[in-house]
Amino acid sequence: MSQDIQISFPDLETTATVRLLTDEAPDAAEMLWGMLQTPLTTRAVHAIYAGPAVLVEIPERHGEPRGGQIPIENETQHPEPGDILLLPPADDPAEDLWGEPGDEGGVTIAIFYGDAGRPFWPSGNQPGALVAKVIDGLGALRVTCRAARFEGAQRVCIAREGASGPIEEVIMHSDGASLGNPGPAGAGFVIETPDGRVLAEGSVPLEPTTVNVAEYRALIDGLVKAQELGAKRVRALMDSELVVRQLTGRYRVKSEGLRPLYQRASGLIATFERFECAHVPREQNARADALAGKAAKRSKEQHRKHAR
Repeated sequence: MSQDIQISFPDLETTATVRLLTDEAPDAAEMLWGMLQTPLTTRAVHAIYAGPAVLVEIPERHGEPRGGQIPIENETQHPEPGDILLLPPADDPAEDLWGEPGDEGGVTIAIFYGDAGRPFWPSGNQPGALVAKVIDGLGALRVTCRAARFEGAQRVCIAREGASGPIEEVIMHSDGASLGNPGPAGAGFVIETPDGRVLAEGSVPLEPTTVNVAEYRALIDGLVKAQELGAKRVRALMDSELVVRQLTGRYRVKSEGLRPLYQRASGLIATFERFECAHVPREQNARADALAGKAAKRSKEQHRKHAR
C-alpha cells in the first residue's frame, strides 16, 4: 500500500503530492509518516545544494528520535528533480542548515527541484536518506521553489491527506527563564490550534538578562511566529503577571529596559484581528517553561565556552 503526503505552500497557492519510498527506505519513510499523524505548518528556506533545493524544517515536537537522528538508508549524493531527502541536524552548530546559532533538535526535509549538479553534502557532511519522490505537481512546485529563492522564507504545510487549511486562531503559551536574574536567559513558546494541535514551538537562548526581559522576548518571538503562520486571532497564555498586567493596561511600564520590548510587542499585537492575553499558573504553562529553561541552559553553556 502506497503512502502519499501533501506538501503545500499556502502563500503561493501550490500543492504537490509526494509518495514515500516505503520499499527503498522503510525506516525513514515510517519515521516521516509518523511525524505527520497531525498536519503541521512550518517554514521553508532556499538553499543552493545539488539541484538546488528548498529546505523544510520539522521541529523537535513532531516525533523524530531524540537528537534528530534519522535512519540512514537509501542514501544519495546525486539527487534528481522531485527527490525528497530527510536530513539530520549538523553536529557542529556553525554548519547548521538554517544558518542560525545553537543546536536545535528536529530534522529537515530537502525538496530538490533543479537539475542534478555538484555532489550533495548535507548538514556538515552527514548523509541524508532519500525518503520520497514528488509524483504530482512537480512543475508548479519548481516554480514555487524558485520563488522561495528570491522572496525568502515561506510558510509550508505538510499533511498525510490534503493541505492544511488557513489558520484563523491560535493559542500561544510563552515563558522566559533567567539563571541568576540577571543571568544566562532563554525564551520559550508553543503555538497550538484551539483543539490542541501543535503548530510550532521555539526555544531561544538569550544574552544574560532578567527574567522579565526574557518573558517579553518569549512573547515577541511567539507573536512573530504566529504572524508567519498566518494567524488572525491570538490568545496568549503566560505565567508572568507583570507582562499580562502591562499588556492589559493595569500596570504602567516604568522600567526603561522593558519599555522598548513592550512597544515592540504592542506593535505586533496590533497586526492581528484580535488579541487576548491571560495569566495562568506555571503548571499550565509547563511546555513553554521547559523550552525557556532549556534555552537558558544553552545560553549558559555558550557563554562558558566563550569564556575559555
